[in-house]
Amino acid sequence: MDADHVADDLESVLLTEDQILARVGELAAEIGKDMSGREIVLIGVLGGAATFTVDLARALESQVEIGWMAIRSYTTTSNRASGSVRQLKDLDIDIEGRDVIIAETVIDTGLTMSWLISNLNQRRPASIAVCALLRKPDAPQLAVPAYIGFDVPSGQIVGYGLDYRGRYRNLRCAAVLASHAVR
Repeated sequence: MDADHVADDLESVLLTEDQILARVGELAAEIGKDMSGREIVLIGVLGGAATFTVDLARALESQVEIGWMAIRSYTTTSNRASGSVRQLKDLDIDIEGRDVIIAETVIDTGLTMSWLISNLNQRRPASIAVCALLRKPDAPQLAVPAYIGFDVPSGQIVGYGLDYRGRYRNLRCAAVLASHAVR
């Protein structure tokens, strides 16, 4: 879906599809350089990071195994941080002794990412890094290496996998939702 289809709901388009895909390619090149000769396990966080995870995997120039986890740290009614994380789907790949990269679309409060890193560290991987397409201003520093696509402003960002109450995930760009659309 193009931004034109929901233009009345958007305050602004932050990143076009072309800008996103170009940066995903750059991130894949950085990862490829840093992880040369190592087999990567890419762990996507469902549902928001599905699009980003697949695009990142396709841009990598080496073999990669993809695993999925589903966790929730936002309530479905308010889209605000709830203060706790609930695991909805566990990883079904053994990562012990392997190099892991967590793919996430946005790092906001850091709650989800901190929980994920802690959870995955208990499984004794060789290494953990994070690759996030977007990072909001108040996002904390991570305790692991991080590849960050873009720093973005605060606000309800939708598109490229990110939703608001289940809508806008299929928007090809990343955009700030207008205040009147946040209900």
